[in-house]
Amino acid sequence: MNTYEFAMGEWPHERTETEIALTASKARYQLYRKHADCYESFWQFLFDIRSTKLIHKFTVSDLFGDREKFNHTKNYRNIEFAEIGMRIEVDGMMGTICGSNRSANLDVCFDGQYWTSNCHPWWMTKYFDKDGKVIAEYGD
Repeated sequence: MNTYEFAMGEWPHERTETEIALTASKARYQLYRKHADCYESFWQFLFDIRSTKLIHKFTVSDLFGDREKFNHTKNYRNIEFAEIGMRIEVDGMMGTICGSNRSANLDVCFDGQYWTSNCHPWWMTKYFDKDGKVIAEYGD
């Protein structure tokens, strides 16, 4: 997701707000939904926006986490074979390991998504090597 900054209002009531969305148009609409009670229409809201600025463009590397934290999770959960970038199947859904989180679970980006999901490394999980062969499998 991209992050946009909006400059709004007239002096002396200028303000800036940020919004995260796929496009600037979607970000504007999300911001309008937050402040809809302050405006008579969406058009009035648009006239209040003085500028829109992209402050962070989403990149794939945004999904990948801290390698040290991931290594701690590997040791704690006894999944020494796991690597960031490894393909994984969780409950029938294919994804890629992007890191780990404070719960000592895996952050997995499932195919077709642009965010990570919290997945327990032993629940309904298959781990695949580079050739697509199952190297570890856990049930319920």
